[in-house]
Amino acid sequence: MSKQTNTDQGSLDIYVQGERSGTLGRSAMRSLSYVFGYLADATPQQAVSLTMPVMPDQYGYQQGVHPIFQMNLPEGELRELLRNRFQKTVQNFDDLALLGIVGHSQIGRIRIAPAGMEPDTMPLQDMQELRTYSGTEDLFADLLQRYARYSGISGVQPKVLVRDADTVATAAQLEQFSYRDATHIVKGWNPERFPQLAANEYFCMQAARKAGLETPEVELAAQGRLLIVKRFDLNDKGGYLGFEDFCVLNGLATDDKYVGSYQDIAQRIRQFVSPQRVHEALEQFFLSLALTCAVRNGDAHLKNFGVLYDDPEGDIRFAPAFDIVSTTPYIPNDTLALLFGGSKVFPERKALLAFARQFCNITQQS
Repeated sequence: MSKQTNTDQGSLDIYVQGERSGTLGRSAMRSLSYVFGYLADATPQQAVSLTMPVMPDQYGYQQGVHPIFQMNLPEGELRELLRNRFQKTVQNFDDLALLGIVGHSQIGRIRIAPAGMEPDTMPLQDMQELRTYSGTEDLFADLLQRYARYSGISGVQPKVLVRDADTVATAAQLEQFSYRDATHIVKGWNPERFPQLAANEYFCMQAARKAGLETPEVELAAQGRLLIVKRFDLNDKGGYLGFEDFCVLNGLATDDKYVGSYQDIAQRIRQFVSPQRVHEALEQFFLSLALTCAVRNGDAHLKNFGVLYDDPEGDIRFAPAFDIVSTTPYIPNDTLALLFGGSKVFPERKALLAFARQFCNITQQS
């Protein structure tokens, strides 16, 4: 990322924890470049990313919008649905336009809205309806139609963000807080291309929990047709924690999520995680990598690891494990998503133990 100045019309307001922090827009200098600038009174706690501390100069980026703003852009079926719905009414339907649509409800603590507007509050969803649904209609297709514009979440597998009515009501009864945005992720899949994918991910996540990994709450719903995941970036005050994946921490565009190695992730953990948390983070990362090899997960790329924090200048920790699936039932000869020792072949036990010692400071005794 480079320092640039000047933006054109069609900019977006960026909010951090409900407070406006800065502005994102197209550069007036280069048509394919974007710039982000902080407000003059923005505080260090309002940094949009660990890689973009608050400063007077603007941040420029030429591979689409900046990595932190690319992080939650919809992909696959969700992106196509949004394009079909909005491209006739939205000029220049690019990533900036897409952020203006879904940015008001996304993973992490950043919210985005067209300049001069505030982020919306999303509608409520009866989660029990999803858990017990037994009809023949395509329930997930209906969820996509209802919640697409509230789903700032990446991933090729179809998924939407929803706001659980019971979670919000319980918090209100306790007079604690009320979540304005999504509380859960609901995932569907194409049963012809990926049979039993929800069950696959559910059981892989159970394996992760039993292996000692921190995981979000997950449950199968609609007779195994949906997977419901409670967001792990919720805080106990009705707000949301900062989340950044390792594409962002590497300064890479989403399209580069398969670039690099697992050694690189270990290095970035040391760079960004709080010193007192590094040992624990490396242990969790290695456990996740070992499980990736055990279940043959060929999609453990840079976007499927991340960090969490409430304050970018405070405690930064490794995020819980998520999006773990066995990919070889669908791609029999699948490989690792990133390099391991210069190769993408799934390593054997000896190589994993050597990696643990060399890159994670883990011995067999520990």
